[in-house]
Amino acid sequence: MKKLFISFAATIIAFFAATNANAYEFDGIDLNAPQQQVTREISVKGYTWNQEKQCLVGNCQGTEIALSLNLYDVTESGHVGQLIVDVPLKGDEAIKSATIIFNVIYHKIASTATAITYSVANDGTTMVLSKTDTGIKLTYNTPYYKAKK
Repeated sequence: MKKLFISFAATIIAFFAATNANAYEFDGIDLNAPQQQVTREISVKGYTWNQEKQCLVGNCQGTEIALSLNLYDVTESGHVGQLIVDVPLKGDEAIKSATIIFNVIYHKIASTATAITYSVANDGTTMVLSKTDTGIKLTYNTPYYKAKK
């Protein structure tokens, strides 16, 4: 079990360290860039539309993930408001491990029974970590995100 935990921790650290060289980047894609550039770069990375899941799917650092873009709740037209990443993980230990790792990488600014919010950049970008039935959901709120009222 200890080897499994260490292996999982190394994978998660590599995944998020590589995808967040700059806090507002995901998999090397600048989320603050114009919407057309972001979607073009996602396509170049090999993410493809999955009709059944109604999202983009692809491989990031050896993990098959699902991406969704919120292009509607924005303060400035033509930008991405949110990037939502579904990461499949199994078991509560995996969720706890991810939480421990994010507590090291990012600054926790809020916590509820269902989600933890982290500050990931000085520009106001935040990431909300929440548990799902199949793993975790990471919701990156860019500086262009306008919360629904």
